[in-house]
Amino acid sequence: MSEAAGEYDAAHEYKNVIGELTAAADALRARDRERAEALESRLGELDTAMLRAVDRAARSRRAVGMHWESVLDALGYEEWMTLKPPPRADPEADADPDTLDDLDMASDRAAVAVLDAVERRSWFGLG
Repeated sequence: MSEAAGEYDAAHEYKNVIGELTAAADALRARDRERAEALESRLGELDTAMLRAVDRAARSRRAVGMHWESVLDALGYEEWMTLKPPPRADPEADADPDTLDDLDMASDRAAVAVLDAVERRSWFGLG
């Protein structure tokens, strides 16, 4: 084989390797672009879920606050009873967000029970 033919073969081989590298880089960029689009979509979904959770938590806090105020109003004449500010959430607690509906209902039931008890006391002239 002549020196020119050897140079041609080396150049041809180099061109083939560069072509393969370019194709691999293009495929990698396409895959990365698809992954970035999927992650961007997922980020949007998570952002929406986070906003819903923040709104849901705020509504629960408002409802509990309204229950607390109703109970305080109903028990206001009970001078012997020490009524503290509402309890604060434990920042160290590992709350399960799936129980929020159950906790809201429990709060509703507890407030209704206190208000019913106060009303029954008034029927018997105790309040």
